[in-house]
Amino acid sequence: MELTSNTFIVEDISNGLEPFPVSLIYNDDKELEELRIHQKYTVHCVELSSEKKIVTNEESPSYYDGCDCTDNCISEDCGCKSTHGYFYTTQQSHQRGLNVNFFVPTSIYECNSSCTCSPITCPNRVVQHGIKIPLRVFKTMDGRGWGLRTLRKIFKGMFVCEYAGEIIRTEEAKRRWEEMKNDAMAQNYVLCLREHVENRILRTNIDPIHIGNAGRYINHSCAPNLQIYLVRINSLIPVAAFFAVRDIEAGEELTFDYSGFDDHGGRLENVAMVDDIEGKKGKKKCLCGNEICRGILPFDQSL
Repeated sequence: MELTSNTFIVEDISNGLEPFPVSLIYNDDKELEELRIHQKYTVHCVELSSEKKIVTNEESPSYYDGCDCTDNCISEDCGCKSTHGYFYTTQQSHQRGLNVNFFVPTSIYECNSSCTCSPITCPNRVVQHGIKIPLRVFKTMDGRGWGLRTLRKIFKGMFVCEYAGEIIRTEEAKRRWEEMKNDAMAQNYVLCLREHVENRILRTNIDPIHIGNAGRYINHSCAPNLQIYLVRINSLIPVAAFFAVRDIEAGEELTFDYSGFDDHGGRLENVAMVDDIEGKKGKKKCLCGNEICRGILPFDQSL
């Protein structure tokens, strides 16, 4: 959207919760009121109510003990690196991201609060430092609602932001979907994450409708510029982190594939969306406009 006399900017809708501001551009108060459906902005997943179906990071113990490095985890003897692997580059901290020269699994482990390495300069701490790129929420002109764009060039492999919200169990996700079906004004975007661990399927559902961050404004594309990876820092519960799968120019809209397809057409089994449903279950038309568009938005059929 070009700035005109009829457009307005909110400089930071995160109210300082992010290291870089997340701005908002809008045309009138009606649009601003529409956006206020999302009542609260958060950086990490937190509990909203006393429901037993809500799970928080605070309820989960650390997934591993951490390392005792004093050399910023450069050594191969690093406990975190030797146990879980190391997948980040060692570039300057503001450009640090996934090392695209190596295969990156869908689950990444960062150094945590139990580690003795520097919380600031350790190269195995990326997602936990939050957004390092100025982002802007804007209203799309093609019927896709609100979107998110970058105001600075993003290089392939860089971390962009996470998808934050309530962590809910599958039963609660189903209940909310049923409730949403009967409300013509309801809009919801539950992110369903599935991991295959030791012959088990671990499932995490993230609902950002009441509390979330900039990630909830990222639209679907059948040819996206972002990919989700699961990152663990201090908890069994993973963070859903967006990384760039190619260079992204300043001003470009950020997108990811709701089905979990990667940029090479491979299938990642850990991502599916429960999207804003119109009519039949899972039959909402895709408006991404890409030449390889699959026609309808992906939907998790297990809900």
